[in-house]
Amino acid sequence: MDAARPLRVVFGGDAMLGRLVGKAIARFGHGYPLGPLAATLAGADLAIVNLECALTACTTPWPGEPKAFYFGAPPAAVLSLADAGIDLVSLANNHALDFGVQGLRDTLQALDAHGIAHAGAGENLAGALRPALLERDGIRFGMAAFCDHQSDFAAAHDRPGIAWIDLENPARAADDLRAALTTLVEAGTDWPVLSLHWGPNMVWRPSPRFRRLAHAAIDMGWKIVFGHSAHVFQGVEWRAGCPIIYAAGDLVDDYYVDPGFRNDHQLLFELDLDARRVLKLAMRPLFIEDCRTAPAHAAARDWILERMRALCRDLGTHTGIEGELLTSLPQ
Repeated sequence: MDAARPLRVVFGGDAMLGRLVGKAIARFGHGYPLGPLAATLAGADLAIVNLECALTACTTPWPGEPKAFYFGAPPAAVLSLADAGIDLVSLANNHALDFGVQGLRDTLQALDAHGIAHAGAGENLAGALRPALLERDGIRFGMAAFCDHQSDFAAAHDRPGIAWIDLENPARAADDLRAALTTLVEAGTDWPVLSLHWGPNMVWRPSPRFRRLAHAAIDMGWKIVFGHSAHVFQGVEWRAGCPIIYAAGDLVDDYYVDPGFRNDHQLLFELDLDARRVLKLAMRPLFIEDCRTAPAHAAARDWILERMRALCRDLGTHTGIEGELLTSLPQ
């Protein structure tokens, strides 16, 4: 490895490629939703997102309690991820089984066929808990993924599903996180990443309980906490030089834009690191419009930067502005 060259790891929030996004892909091509970000994503050494839909032609919804929304994208939508440079996705979320076990199996098959690693769901509990392992320039990354809602999606020893975690039981949750970390440590991982699909929608700040859990995760040895689910970004926090991304927001979707939350105003999180430490965190403002995500225009960028600076300040995190990016150094 060239010791003078840090690696860049990019985290994006929820990628929902179904409904109107799927129709846009069919009309304009698979490069449409993330094409404006492809240079940034593919230019990173590792690009990680939460896949907030099934990749399937199945139209039979999950047979459990009816949901307000079911997110399914055509299998070919996997090319939107692959061609944009996405390397790894979390599947531990409340939409992975929206179209049942068949939808999950189709998703796994599509990702595997295009070399996109995944964690957080599988054919059984062991598969759902199995971490994704990737190496870049001799540095080993590993990610385990959990979700705290949609408990009926939970994998079991004899049932496909997601890695569900009971955050209402802190002791049990800590045991689950510790077990997952042990697996990554035994695999020789330099950078264990904890992906958490947690908490309510449209909430700007992590709860005290979530902050305690994130702190405990770093204290036990996780090096990066990658949170998502809120559909808006939350402030980042440093602990022992390790970043906690409480909520990465959305990467692409077709959702109704709430004027009070401006959930079309988003961020991409970019970490520069070496084998031992994070060197810098940069946050790139994004704007989602017509099922397509691009670098934010000036007015949106100013709003995002101001909002994120305030949210970070609330968590004791110092930030600065470098050109169009918001940056923070380890604290």
